[in-house]
Amino acid sequence: MLNMHKFAQIVSIKFNKIIGFQFMASMMIFCSSLYQLTKSTLNVDQFSLILYTGCMLTQIFIYCWFGNKVKLKSLQLVDSIFQMEWPVVDNSIQKSLLIIMKRAMIPIEMSTLYVLTMNLDSFVTLLKTSYSVYNLLTQVQ
Repeated sequence: MLNMHKFAQIVSIKFNKIIGFQFMASMMIFCSSLYQLTKSTLNVDQFSLILYTGCMLTQIFIYCWFGNKVKLKSLQLVDSIFQMEWPVVDNSIQKSLLIIMKRAMIPIEMSTLYVLTMNLDSFVTLLKTSYSVYNLLTQVQ
């Protein structure tokens, strides 16, 4: 039987580089599009660039949102096991549940390129980094 942690590892290994590349490319496109938007006058011609920038930001957000959901659900498992009726179950089952609880205390986190975890904190950090890069580009100009 394939357990939840093993499944998360397999998914992470399979998609780590692919999603990581797409994630980093989306961030670079987002930064450059935002820079282009701020350096030009806003008119109807810029609408497609605004829409494209919004799509890139939404794509990054979706990865982080669902990565955060996976983490929260894995942490919720400990609470669910703790709230069970322990006195009615067999001792061997209690021991098994304790082992599961011990393992579930370490959350399952999806990461990209083994560096960046996919959660809402990472999304906020990436937005701050994008703003810092934007400031650097405007100062160099």
